[in-house]
Amino acid sequence: MVLQHVKHELQIIRQIGLRRWSREWGQKHLVEPSREMTRRQLVVSASVGIWGGVFPVPPCTMPATLACIMMYSAGVPRPQRFSLPMTGIAVVINELTLPLDLFMMPAFMKLGQTAYNELTGSDLNLSTSELLRDLQEDPVETFRRFSTSFVLGISAWAAITPVVLGQIRFLGAISKLVPLPITLSAATPRAKR
Repeated sequence: MVLQHVKHELQIIRQIGLRRWSREWGQKHLVEPSREMTRRQLVVSASVGIWGGVFPVPPCTMPATLACIMMYSAGVPRPQRFSLPMTGIAVVINELTLPLDLFMMPAFMKLGQTAYNELTGSDLNLSTSELLRDLQEDPVETFRRFSTSFVLGISAWAAITPVVLGQIRFLGAISKLVPLPITLSAATPRAKR
């Protein structure tokens, strides 16, 4: 069944081209469902996508976002759980936050080092400028060399995640209270053709 669907989609791509297919797919699967979403759903899905997107290890933000979606959905009533369109918006925004992720990665690592030093009384101090320089030159060796720092960054992100998801829940709740702006197209009826 899945293989037949994939074959069908590939045939459509050959017929109409990749650019047109991707535009139509995005319209059908992202734009149209997002128009039917409530403001709360848009705020929550965008916020979870951003938080998952700043996971301290840039190639691994998708599993982090999906974990955040599951954690968020586990603690809310069924109508407020993530739907497929909400998940799609969160995943797209997750991918778009790569620049923010690269900017935040050293901050999470530093936060993890500080927490580790406070808890153990040790003096672990890894240079973030050295990390960023080495990451450009040899990423695999840098991940090996700074693995402790990456684990501490992941730990800091994971420890903060329940608090952030709680704030996202609150943000979603208050987003329903903010009045919608009146636009000209919404305020005036459309002329009949």
